Amino acid sequence: VAYSTHFTSRERLTFLGKIDRLCNCVGECERIHQTAVPLNYARHLLRSLTIWLFTLPLALVQNMGLLTGPSMAVTSWLLFGVYQIGHTI
Repeated sequence: VAYSTHFTSRERLTFLGKIDRLCNCVGECERIHQTAVPLNYARHLLRSLTIWLFTLPLALVQNMGLLTGPSMAVTSWLLFGVYQIGHTI
């Protein structure tokens, strides 16, 4: 940070320390982003989600009645969409 009359030395050091910490956090996020998800984990997650979505209407039908179908369609669309986004990333 260039010297100016707007910042004291302590403020500049604090600012540089926070920027260094931010750079370290970005580096850690890049490592997480570039790590591939193991195939077995992805398959297990998809199977678990599918089984959960197939059994969820059994718990909802008593309370929701005919709205169970549309609500399950929306819920399934949302959750499979989130799964697909996570798998694509």
